[in-house]
Amino acid sequence: MGRARACAAVFVIVAAIACKGPTVPNPMNGETRYTCCNMHYEKPEISDVNYQKGALIPFGTRVQILEVRRESVKFQPTGHPAMTLVLKYGKDGGLTMDQLLERTFLRDDPHAKLAKQAPKTGKNPKGAKPAAADERTRKLIEQGVVEAGMTKEQVLMAKGYPPAHRTPSLDSPMWTYWENRWVTSEVYFDGDKVVRVSR
Repeated sequence: MGRARACAAVFVIVAAIACKGPTVPNPMNGETRYTCCNMHYEKPEISDVNYQKGALIPFGTRVQILEVRRESVKFQPTGHPAMTLVLKYGKDGGLTMDQLLERTFLRDDPHAKLAKQAPKTGKNPKGAKPAAADERTRKLIEQGVVEAGMTKEQVLMAKGYPPAHRTPSLDSPMWTYWENRWVTSEVYFDGDKVVRVSR
């Protein structure tokens, strides 16, 4: 009887490992990339929902892609333990593993997109965005905070991609995020700009 239980336990473990799928050939294996956005973790395995709690891997963190599987990717972010990102919910919204990889792990550091804009010269500098506002936006993004006036790209950096099963299109005027497993928040847009955040 003890041997039967041991065999059953081994079967359960093997089945659980197989659920994430086999290693697949992928051009991203072994590459160095950058995180698109702030990512949170409480355990070394996270899902594509990116619950907004736990330790923070900041946007623009260098990562080494260790192993791509059919529905997961193992990666090593600088300054953090090796992590596994699992495509768990996005499949219901039509998200593929290749899409998840491409939008999560960028070739270029997204910090470059937040470079301070030089003030315009001339008599009317009203079109220039003040350096103080740029710095404030950067700090909010680093803290994972979204407020009115931010662009969709800045929201993506701050909170990551909204889970595809609740927000299947980024053209939607409302994006839904999970703060934790029970609480959601909504970001409302008018065109490309945030007009309201509901928590």
